[in-house]
Amino acid sequence: MHLQHLNKILIIIILFSCNENIKKINFDKSKSSEVSYLFSDESNIYMSWIETDSVNNFLYYSRLENNQWLEKKLIVKGKEWFINWADFPSIAVNSKTNYMIAHYLKKSYDLTFAYDIKYLINKDEWSEEKFLNTDNTKSEHGFVSIKPFKDGFIASWLDGRKTNYLNKELNNHEYGGPMTLRSAFIDSNGKIVEEYEVDDQVCECCQTSIAVSNNTPIVVYRDRSDNEIRDISVSRLINNIWSKPKNLNEDNWKIYGCPVNGPSIDSNDKYIAIAWFTLSNGKPTINLKFSNNNGESFGNLIKINNEESKPLGRIDLEMLKNGSVIVSWIDTDKGVGKILLRKIDPNGNKSEIINPSNISTKRISGFPQIENINNDIILSFTKEEKGKKNIETFKIPISLF
Repeated sequence: MHLQHLNKILIIIILFSCNENIKKINFDKSKSSEVSYLFSDESNIYMSWIETDSVNNFLYYSRLENNQWLEKKLIVKGKEWFINWADFPSIAVNSKTNYMIAHYLKKSYDLTFAYDIKYLINKDEWSEEKFLNTDNTKSEHGFVSIKPFKDGFIASWLDGRKTNYLNKELNNHEYGGPMTLRSAFIDSNGKIVEEYEVDDQVCECCQTSIAVSNNTPIVVYRDRSDNEIRDISVSRLINNIWSKPKNLNEDNWKIYGCPVNGPSIDSNDKYIAIAWFTLSNGKPTINLKFSNNNGESFGNLIKINNEESKPLGRIDLEMLKNGSVIVSWIDTDKGVGKILLRKIDPNGNKSEIINPSNISTKRISGFPQIENINNDIILSFTKEEKGKKNIETFKIPISLF
């Protein structure tokens, strides 16, 4: 038997063995569910999602315990929400104060791009809803990232208060100013005590991502130049001032519209990693960079996907205790969508790619989420079967990478 043939058999055996160790976590499918979001602290992992009936929208959350999702708990219900495959609600828990925060988007006017960010705080019960954006303009506000910071939370979001979308839709005029990136610190009482403009011109609808490294918040996002270069920028909150945004890598991706494909950041002490998608020069690529100094500078560019692959992006990233990261993304193979995960260490060494599940390449599948808990990666995403949307969750041992 040829050595090449033996190698193919060995690869098949290894892949089968890996898939045997990937376990599906049961999730209630009695109702349609979508746009899941995962959050983990040192000892718990939580998931939020939306359910909808003929009258109301419902934002729920649950906690994972003994490989089971506990009974779901209602955060808030209401009407006229803005529900979007790429711009979804989130939750976060400050383990120092035991406060939880949740956000969702609500329509502010009967036009496409007119909605606000609402948030709630919980310790024993959920507070009244408040506005994260305080401008009161009938414009777009969303793509929120929230992380625990001090006794409360640090948030970033895209803010359209300068765009005048209302005038554009009503009068068919060009919009006014650009989309901006804003941030706020929310204390444990749920009050906004600091609000900032981080960047006065950014890409219109790519996700933001935020991390806290050694008590230093760092936000990463897709920027936008006057020449329509839409590369990734980074800013850090130093002495209560957001630093001048720096270009993470000169991809020079010129595109005359938002690709709806934001970056992802995670941190562990002073170590940071950022992953992102680019289509510069027509070549779809998943990139990664590490920092070992709280994001003051970054190392060499690391390409994550294989040369022959065709990634769509929709990235998430999780940093492990040893400084390595797991990156997830959606890829395509002969028209079939696949969720792929790969481990990369700070020296650029890469594991084999793991494919825990296939996935639709349509918008309905949203953005898969990953979080690390107890040496496992938890994966969640939306899957459509017979016209019904339901969340799927898996447990993937880190030892497989």
